[in-house]
Amino acid sequence: MCSGIRTAQVRLFLRALCGLGVLCGFLRADEPRHDATERYLYLPPGIARSVVFYHSFSQAAEKPEIDRLGAKVARTTGRVVPALTGDGFTPAKGGRAVSLGGLDLPLTRPITVGLWFRLDEPMKVDSGFHLISLRAEEGYISNFVRGKGTWCALTRPTFVMQMYRFGGITNVNGIHFGDAWLPEGPWHHAAVTISEGSRVRVYWDGRLRSDVTAKGRLFGAKDVVRGIELGPHWLGHPMTVDELLVLDRALSGGEVQSYVTAVTKLAEAGFAFSR
Repeated sequence: MCSGIRTAQVRLFLRALCGLGVLCGFLRADEPRHDATERYLYLPPGIARSVVFYHSFSQAAEKPEIDRLGAKVARTTGRVVPALTGDGFTPAKGGRAVSLGGLDLPLTRPITVGLWFRLDEPMKVDSGFHLISLRAEEGYISNFVRGKGTWCALTRPTFVMQMYRFGGITNVNGIHFGDAWLPEGPWHHAAVTISEGSRVRVYWDGRLRSDVTAKGRLFGAKDVVRGIELGPHWLGHPMTVDELLVLDRALSGGEVQSYVTAVTKLAEAGFAFSR
């Protein structure tokens, strides 16, 4: 009974957000129900239809709620903790990211990969942290932060987007996309989208941070993502991650912004969607 009441309340709240334009493009009264949306209420219907992987950490750390990829979630050390939408995951200090293996995601097809994260200690001038890497058989696409040090003569935490080691495609070592100094505690969202067989966009908190097009050739048959890494990994600033998503389409900038706004407002309203 309580679950049914909560579900009805959530639907009303989602539709109120839609009326405010928060979920514009995601939620329409005439859209049919979707099983993933019914069970995992932080997934707006327009996103839920495209979800191929979803992990909220409301189950075991190696057990996602939705896995249509047949992903192998590598065991990692850390702990499940209260987070943005119920539970999240804090890897052990210096521990590796949440790693998905055994994938078969061609970069010729549209993809979106996203996660929510918070920093659990204050940043320093030499701090860095990893967010998302897509690793193909040859080559990788990655978004991370590097701080002051010898690497590229950086002087403070800097947003980095790399597209590296794809034969015939010019390497991108994007360190010119600006400052990446974030405060400890608040939740942030990062998303990488692949589209048009060549275009890689990175969004932070719904805002476009980098937009790079492959030079030399388009992605081809051999450019297939075999693994995805999300979270601290080799740049181990302490952080907690939540709401890991992989979609089989590339969200537009407006869709990313609407999703970020909607989840933020739902979390602020105190909806705990554990089942």
